[in-house]
Amino acid sequence: MTAERQQAEPSGAPALCAFDGLSGLARRLSKLDKAFADLGQVQQSSIAHQAREYRRQIRGFDPSVTFIGQVKAGKTTLVNALTGWPDLLPADVNPWTSVVTSLHMQPQMKPGDRRAAFRFFTNEEWDHLIRQGGRVGEIAARAGAEDELEKVRAQLDTMREKSKARLGRKFQMLLGQTHDYETFDETLIQRYVCLGDDFWEEADGSPDQGRFADITKSADLWFKGPDLPLGLCIRDTPGVNDTFMIREQITINALRGSRLCVMVLSAQQALSSVDLGLIRLISNVKARDVIIFVNRIDELANPVDEVPEIHASILATLKKFDGPQEARILFGSGYWGHHAVAHSLDDLGEDSAQALVSWAEAHVDGTLAHLPPQEIIWHLSGLPALGAAIAERIEDGAGQRLEQALEVALANLQTGLTAAAPQGEDSGFQPRRLEMSPQEIAQRMEQIEDRACAALEARLNKLSEGFAGRADNARRAFLGRATGSLVRHLEQFGEGEVWTYDPSGLRMLLRSAYKVFAQGTAKAGNEVLTGAAQDISALYQTAFAAEGDGPRIQPPPLPEAPAPVGLGQTIALDLRGSWWARFWRRHRGYEAFSEDFARLIHEETRPVVDTLQQQCAAPYAQAVRDSLARFIEDQRAILSGLAASEPAAAASPRPDAPLSMTRLQRPAS
Repeated sequence: MTAERQQAEPSGAPALCAFDGLSGLARRLSKLDKAFADLGQVQQSSIAHQAREYRRQIRGFDPSVTFIGQVKAGKTTLVNALTGWPDLLPADVNPWTSVVTSLHMQPQMKPGDRRAAFRFFTNEEWDHLIRQGGRVGEIAARAGAEDELEKVRAQLDTMREKSKARLGRKFQMLLGQTHDYETFDETLIQRYVCLGDDFWEEADGSPDQGRFADITKSADLWFKGPDLPLGLCIRDTPGVNDTFMIREQITINALRGSRLCVMVLSAQQALSSVDLGLIRLISNVKARDVIIFVNRIDELANPVDEVPEIHASILATLKKFDGPQEARILFGSGYWGHHAVAHSLDDLGEDSAQALVSWAEAHVDGTLAHLPPQEIIWHLSGLPALGAAIAERIEDGAGQRLEQALEVALANLQTGLTAAAPQGEDSGFQPRRLEMSPQEIAQRMEQIEDRACAALEARLNKLSEGFAGRADNARRAFLGRATGSLVRHLEQFGEGEVWTYDPSGLRMLLRSAYKVFAQGTAKAGNEVLTGAAQDISALYQTAFAAEGDGPRIQPPPLPEAPAPVGLGQTIALDLRGSWWARFWRRHRGYEAFSEDFARLIHEETRPVVDTLQQQCAAPYAQAVRDSLARFIEDQRAILSGLAASEPAAAASPRPDAPLSMTRLQRPAS
């Protein structure tokens, strides 16, 4: 551990915090935390224990937002300014790195908390890149594109030799490891996430800079956010336009772990052909969970006139390529935000300053005119608007789901406490006399669990079979249409004119199949959980001889289904230009065309379907199982604790039922 490294503090002033909009959610969570704190003091140990667990859940709430974009869109400068730490991540190199950097901003940090963690690729992941060439290597190998495969191999050989030269004999040993640090600074970060085209060999470079960047897969940094109401994680992903498409897969994985996505575009080339790959990714995320930030308006000659034109162009492109047309589109400059946070307004540069003046004349009104210049530029940068949009979506998304889950949990804990409380006014907690023995209660819970598990598993199995059938039908239908189109092209134009086919139809069919599965799974989960809650409510009423309707246990809300972002991964039909032309011209004869094409599409679409099943459908089904398992286990713990507090009325003793939950931990066969 490098004890001499000291963590720098963000330089942003409290007035420049972009996430004030999270204050309302923070206050409501604080109120819930207080209610759980009160329950954590009750004498009933099982209820107190669960209350303390929910308090830990509140403190660990770390909603995440993933920033994606192509290289040189100014994404990292934007992220740095949002954190209030303008020089946190390196932004001025030509990156080869494939690192996803997660910035965990927290309202408060304890002295002993870990501050940095850098994870390296595993041997398996590195071998996939080096031996197979990543996604491009897979596609080229399937298509028999030896020319492209040789280019990829040559680039990978160069990359491998440079990595070994930097790391020496430690190279192979480092794979799969994690480096943890108690402190960090910019110099340490650049050892892991900063790498360019031999920049460290230049006169002012350092051999230590970027030393581990080739093999670093992810970086996590924890630091105190300036005036941040609650915890927030910002993920900065690598630009997706790389040779091997490994960054595309890493970006997909980052999006899968984050409900909210900010796509950063450059104002000078908003939604270029390179960005169409990004549109494929975000088209599989709900429009409500996508924000498009058009960066670098400081580089426009006349931003006031050009921004409306860019906005109209983006809308047209999203419509043309089936992107999320309802996504929020914002404009701004991370560069302006950087200088506002860094207190370096004199260093803006003449062109940027002129663009700023033009933008200010159109946007500074009475609400901004009285502010200091630094705050005016901060608002003109668009970062406060971006922060407000992020906060709004967190509040309506992850925050709302957490609140709902906590409110249900709080109500259920209070119900359990009330159900066992005496009707008298005696001080202290003395549960009323049980009408059932602890063994009977355990057995009834076992029966409730068995019924719920069986009902849920039967429905999930049926839904999984239906999804597999729809996905297979989608592949077959697409292959039939594509092959038919190829034959018609050959009959009409012959073999001299290159033919292409748009795979968006396949993605639409698969997305529809997954949507049917996700909706059916949510419905099944909610109905089974509601039934289990009713059965447990009835058990409370019987066990404690409650009068009237008795206690009402509420079912917990289910998690949202994962967005099928894997559908956006590049396949052979997405690639155009010389690569596809060479593949086309290598064939002769209609039969060779159709057979090789059918084989290519069959092999290319199978991984897409497998990814959708393994990383979306199956995990969501398991998440529903886990929700039921946790709910029943929590209620079992409460009832067992209450039953142990007081001898039951006379009843025939029965064997204890096991209290462990195992049935819902296994996926459906």
